[in-house]
Amino acid sequence: MTPGAGAGGPLHAFELEVVQNKYRSTSDTGMAVVLRVGTRRSGGAVAAAPASAAVAILVDCSSSMGYPPAKMSAAKQATRAAIDTIRDGSRFAVVAGTDGARMVYPEPATTAVADATTRAAAKQAAGHLYDSGGTAMGSWLRLADQLLAPYPELVRHVILLTDGRNEHETPEELEAVLTACAGSFVCDARGIGEDWDHRQLLRITSVLRGEAEAVGDVAELAADFESIMDRAMGKRVPDLRIRLGTAPGVRVRSVRQETPTLADLTEHATVLDERTTEFYTGSWSGDESREYLVDLAIAYGRDGDRPPLEEDVRAARVDLIMAGERCADPQPIELRWTDDPVASTRIEPLVARHLGQEELGEAVAAGCDALESGDRKTAEAKLGLAVVLAERLGNAEILRRLAGLVEVTGDSDRPVRLRDDWTRSAMLRVAVSSVMVGSEPRPTNHRPAPEPAIPTGPDQECPCGRISPPDALVCEACKRPFDRAEDGGRA
Repeated sequence: MTPGAGAGGPLHAFELEVVQNKYRSTSDTGMAVVLRVGTRRSGGAVAAAPASAAVAILVDCSSSMGYPPAKMSAAKQATRAAIDTIRDGSRFAVVAGTDGARMVYPEPATTAVADATTRAAAKQAAGHLYDSGGTAMGSWLRLADQLLAPYPELVRHVILLTDGRNEHETPEELEAVLTACAGSFVCDARGIGEDWDHRQLLRITSVLRGEAEAVGDVAELAADFESIMDRAMGKRVPDLRIRLGTAPGVRVRSVRQETPTLADLTEHATVLDERTTEFYTGSWSGDESREYLVDLAIAYGRDGDRPPLEEDVRAARVDLIMAGERCADPQPIELRWTDDPVASTRIEPLVARHLGQEELGEAVAAGCDALESGDRKTAEAKLGLAVVLAERLGNAEILRRLAGLVEVTGDSDRPVRLRDDWTRSAMLRVAVSSVMVGSEPRPTNHRPAPEPAIPTGPDQECPCGRISPPDALVCEACKRPFDRAEDGGRA
């Protein structure tokens, strides 16, 4: 029997913690809660050896990959590096993507079992990749799904490389493929050159729970592919799901992953019944932690039945499900109706931070969209707001990338200005950073996590009546940003 597992399954493979302010005014209609999820380092099923894997490498072979020739040369080298990293016994395939999808290795539409012989043959086949045709990423992903579908018990991972836009199929066709693939495998996507669309890659990786990144220098592609495959080979849990069961009068509005990257889990959730929903989180390594923001709709009373004040009730129950079985102690999301205005209007600091991180992502995305459309004034305003938010949140990586687009002026009327030498490549690196979170990952162990530092300074009061901590960037209730002028931070 697996250590930490009983007759009912691997009960202690994961740790689950609920962070919330349970006090709600009778006029409140919503409640935000943070879920901290982490793998146990010892004593649980996740501490075992890496799970077997099935992987597919999707290489853009459209005509644009031949100009300049260094792109295709780098793609071949990166594919070989990824193949070398595949662990013996894992299943794998290499696919050439154009306006269709073509098997590179193995030649039949199937997967090979990795060993010294098959890796050598696959690397030789990768040397014959050539550029020709258009770009239809949905067809690439559809073939990957067919190749990996026979192995639901394995960690299933896809690497997608492109240098162009998805111009040879409609957005509706791509969406249909993403819907069909959601929950089946994780996909990391990489864009090289300056002609790809960051929105398309972010959409793919959001649905398929992977990460998108811009590769600025083709010489870095091989190391990047090797790193992606190495992480895939280290995964220990093929599929973890968050199951939320709600009480009468409570509804789940959204579930969003907040760390290590932002991703909305709501769209492709699985509804088990009218009060139970599961959210796919992807595959996990043996030493990993993530945080999720749950937004609940709540109602004080139902059909004239008013619950008592100042009594704890369970608004929802959270379970973690692995291979169909519970893998952590279930945790309640509690609710206490109160007439105390101070207790009910305080925002838990961790909730406030995550709301601010989402505002940062929105500012980055809006600034890049404005820059692409030629609206310099809006681009500077949004990217300036992104700089302010990133500084307050300590997001050093986004600040570093923003420095390739804007310069800080110190002028209150125009805090940043676009660099004269900004490039689309720099813009793409900033655009994909909109989902990156700056906080350090929380270590997973058996000790409870320290509480966030209590912010100092006056509370902030929103016109809607909600009171927020001094360092809150946005109101929990109405999502209105707080004024950042030097007037005490009041809305």
